[in-house]
Amino acid sequence: MRTYCASTLPFSPFPLTEFVGALSEVGVSAIELAQTHFSDVEAETIAELRVETGLNFKSLLSTVRVDAPDGLEALISILDTAQRLSIPIVSIASGGNEDATAREIEAIIDHLKTVTEEAAARNLTLALYAHEGSLAYNLERTQQILNAIPSENFGFYYSPFHFHRGGDDPVIALRTLSERLSSVYFNCGVDSKTGSEPFWAPEMDFPAICQEIERVGYAEEIMLIYLGLKTETPQPIIDGVANARAKLETYF
Repeated sequence: MRTYCASTLPFSPFPLTEFVGALSEVGVSAIELAQTHFSDVEAETIAELRVETGLNFKSLLSTVRVDAPDGLEALISILDTAQRLSIPIVSIASGGNEDATAREIEAIIDHLKTVTEEAAARNLTLALYAHEGSLAYNLERTQQILNAIPSENFGFYYSPFHFHRGGDDPVIALRTLSERLSSVYFNCGVDSKTGSEPFWAPEMDFPAICQEIERVGYAEEIMLIYLGLKTETPQPIIDGVANARAKLETYF
């Protein structure tokens, strides 16, 4: 049976205790914590929520740029938080820009190597996600970074949407990078261009993408991040996650 994870980023205005229990009731079995929810949370709180909800708090989501003036220190601090909370994965951006020079690329890769060494020392895994506007904005750049850091503590966090935005075929991107695959996520919500939901870029070939996810043998949770709703309560976002989960199941 396929299992699902939910990002807490869309729930940033709300405390964890207001929505994680309800997520578990709609078929979510794991949680990725956004910075709003992991920065100041006590380890005891996460331990209690694990017991009360049965949820696996599996990862932290970092949007820190490693090339920012304090980026390296900030990422290492997030690793310390993951270790404190007994959460094994930290999802990270590459930093940088699409038009980075060769020297800038080399510097960012060196920083990412340092963070990887720090993660390994803490028995943590980093999951690099591609994102438009950053150094790792497409398949070629993502592959370049992964090839430069062949550590088992440095994996690949696949999102078909961002490779689609970067001009690549999401199926080919997954096939090419599958040996480093550690996590999978889908961008959900109301598509800003079409108004359709639950997935962004509905023109993508979702059945082919899901078939490739199965072909490469990925059997861990699929993370859903349901963005774009401004609500006074968590419930509409919870409903959105549930709808996205049900729709995605039809593609497998």
